[in-house]
Amino acid sequence: MADWNPGLYLKFESDRTKPIADLLSHVHLNEPRRIVDIGCGPGNSTRFLAQKWPDAELIGLDNSSAMLETARKSMPEIQWIEHDATGDLSALGKFDLMFSNAALQWMQDHARVVPNLFRLLNPGGVFAVQIPHNYDSPLHQAMQNLAIETWHRKLEPRNLNFNPAGYYYDILSKLSSTFELWGTSYYHVLESHENIIEWYKGTGLRPYLDQLNPEDQELFLDDMLEIIRPLYPAQADGKILFDFKRLFFTATKEEAP
Repeated sequence: MADWNPGLYLKFESDRTKPIADLLSHVHLNEPRRIVDIGCGPGNSTRFLAQKWPDAELIGLDNSSAMLETARKSMPEIQWIEHDATGDLSALGKFDLMFSNAALQWMQDHARVVPNLFRLLNPGGVFAVQIPHNYDSPLHQAMQNLAIETWHRKLEPRNLNFNPAGYYYDILSKLSSTFELWGTSYYHVLESHENIIEWYKGTGLRPYLDQLNPEDQELFLDDMLEIIRPLYPAQADGKILFDFKRLFFTATKEEAP
């Protein structure tokens, strides 16, 4: 898959950072010494962590060189590491907080990845995760149906890794007796239906757009726009309510006996 476009991703930075603050409000640690931001992207989540715990050793980890380049420019004092979070991270040592905002959905086999990351926690440490949970949204369903029904000759099926809450309950209950699992639906106020497309171009549409040449990309996006107009009716003032569900969990590693 082509590298990320940090500028496009940050176009809706204010809305994208709301889940970061919500997840952080459920992390009850006084003074974590070492923190890693898994899938840190352009550093918008890492900035929250640095502001809350300025004295902690903080690492931002991502597999996108473009995202990390943007992050380094905005916060050169942070340690930024390019690495696949599904690989062996043991060389990084142990952490008091492992934070991951909107990154796990890009990784396969969460039943393996989540326990592997959890093992890198110090006793008493917290693993805090937010994952988009919009697989049943009108937008996501429209994208998949369009790819399968109209664009099947040029597109192969691509799915992000979405799992129900019970899937994560079964994983977390084997790792910790102290964990929390919840969901939130955000109603983002956007100026137009075109803004919905712009939002998703930077994330969920990428696996499909990367398979198309520039001309076909525009045609596919035009088709998407026509489909979603009736699915997200304009409000009385012309604004569009973009409903986006997200799943959260935190889990604490038990202290050694």
